[in-house]
Amino acid sequence: MRLSELLERSEYSVISGNTDTEITGISRDNRKAAPGDLFICTTGARFDTHDTAVMEKLAEAGVRAFITEKETCCPAGTAVIRVENTRKAGAEVYAAWYGHPAEKLTVIGITGSKGKTTTTHMLADILKAGGHTVGTVGTNGAIIGGEVHELSNTTPESNEVQMYLRKMVDAGCDAAVLEVSSQGMKQHRVDGFTFDYGIWMNIQEGDHVGPNEHETFEDYIYCKAQLLQHSKLAFVHRDDPFTDRLMEHVTVPVEWFGGTERADYRATDIEKTFDEEEEQPGIAFKVSGKTSFDCWINFPGDFNVWNALAAICVADHMGVQPEAVNRALANVHIKGRDDIVYKGPKFSVCVDFAHNGASTWHHLKALREFRPKRLVCVFGADGNRSKGRRYGMGEAAGKLADFSIVTSGHNRWETFEQILADTEVGLFKAEHPNYIAIKNRKEAIRYAIENAEEGDLITIIGLGHETWQEEMGVKYEHSDTEFVKQVLRENNLI
Repeated sequence: MRLSELLERSEYSVISGNTDTEITGISRDNRKAAPGDLFICTTGARFDTHDTAVMEKLAEAGVRAFITEKETCCPAGTAVIRVENTRKAGAEVYAAWYGHPAEKLTVIGITGSKGKTTTTHMLADILKAGGHTVGTVGTNGAIIGGEVHELSNTTPESNEVQMYLRKMVDAGCDAAVLEVSSQGMKQHRVDGFTFDYGIWMNIQEGDHVGPNEHETFEDYIYCKAQLLQHSKLAFVHRDDPFTDRLMEHVTVPVEWFGGTERADYRATDIEKTFDEEEEQPGIAFKVSGKTSFDCWINFPGDFNVWNALAAICVADHMGVQPEAVNRALANVHIKGRDDIVYKGPKFSVCVDFAHNGASTWHHLKALREFRPKRLVCVFGADGNRSKGRRYGMGEAAGKLADFSIVTSGHNRWETFEQILADTEVGLFKAEHPNYIAIKNRKEAIRYAIENAEEGDLITIIGLGHETWQEEMGVKYEHSDTEFVKQVLRENNLI
């Protein structure tokens, strides 16, 4: 493919060489570049591939062209292209390399501090019930035709985004639903195409604000808003307290969802339900506005009304009938989200991804609707993230769980003792917190199961669907769900 074809939708200047250069691959990692590649230079926190020595070595290895955003050397025999932002240009180049797959799909992006994964899977299930073939990209991986590809980020790098969109087209999909993180927008991972629909769920102060993520809350809001700006039509949760601040950055057409009369899609008459025979809580509500019908979801949590309503907005625009919507929402199962992985005669076990104060609070309140005799929470806050998460998780567990076991999450570069001390600040906001600390996560899970009492509902939160745990920069294989099953087998419970 000629360099000019890859750059056809980008603004650029030719610094040296020419755009007739034939390109046989694209790379942005200098360790993986191959002869014939176009190399995209990037400025990282620790390493900058604009470095003269790096570029000269890559040219010697056969790299034919470079995209840069800085003044650089011009290695002999190569083309050097200057752009304003190499991450943005890189996304556009990868889109061209894969044949602009997004243009062959209806693409929906979902963003929000909370609810992205649940809404993504609800919408995918609804669209499938309505006759669509759907692929998803997000926290639970890239899921295409039943095959799951694990991802390292909720919103992967632009080369992976385009590759998976291409795989969806090749698999016969007509729709794609993507979770879009604020970091994904900030780093231009989903540039290079326009979303047909963008959904904004909510935003929380303090979440994702810090030296490793967003410097300010305003930057966080702005990056969330960019998904909508990259969409043909946006759906926004009218009830969120920060909606007006979000809208300062939004100029595209918007439709509203929520519980107010101003919403285009409105949920009212919200009612908790409980199936005595199945011991299964749920939630019923009425949808009115641009469409009108009664709805029921097969798991609890008032917040899931807004997740479902957001999905209903898009489904309605795509022509999915209410009967198909209800068929899907009555049978939702999402790995790592209120996921009951064991239901026994004595106790049950749930696995969930809740990893900050708000999500822990909502999750534990929802589990109360299962009517357990005792709610046991096994949790560990993450290291090298906002301390507010630790305080919040501790406070929620202290006030809402009957008994908590504080353990390790992704400690990253912090010690368990540091994280525990901060978590205890939150725990002691409860009047009489009932908890113990067990550093090793497997030992904590084993303790909860082997000491379970009649009627216990044990929830293990923080890692959810993930299949690893990180400590001191090293990732170890671990799945909460699989380890629960191992302990149950060892105790002859399954």
